[in-house]
Amino acid sequence: MRPKMPILVYCADRELLSATAFALRLQPYDVTAIDDSRSAAAVMMASHLMCGILIHARQGDLAGRLIHRLLETDLHIPLLLVDRAGDLAPVRYADMVLYGRNTSMAHILGALNVLCARERGPRSAA
Repeated sequence: MRPKMPILVYCADRELLSATAFALRLQPYDVTAIDDSRSAAAVMMASHLMCGILIHARQGDLAGRLIHRLLETDLHIPLLLVDRAGDLAPVRYADMVLYGRNTSMAHILGALNVLCARERGPRSAA
C-alpha cells in the first residue's frame, strides 16, 4: 500500500470544506482541512505538502481577498484554485484554476494528479 500524499484544502465554507475533504480522503491523499486563512498560510509555509487547494465558494465574500493574499505569498507548493463563485478573475499566482459551480470532484482529482506529479520549488513569475 502506497503512503498517502499530504495536501491542504482551504475553504471558508465549512460544509463545502467538509464534503471536499471527505471525498479526497477516500483517494490517496492525507488531507489537512482548514477554514481559517491565517492557519492555512502557516501550514502551507511550515509543512511538506504535495499540493494546496484553495476553494472560493461564495461570490463577493471576504474569502476571495484572503485567497488572493495566500496566493501572493511565496509558497513552494503547487496551488489549485477552485473558484466556484467565479469572481476571482484570472489569478496568475495559482498553478491551475478551475472555474464555476459545475466544477466536480473528478475535475479536482484530475488537477491534483497533474499538480502532485510536479516537482516542488519556487514558482516562476509569469
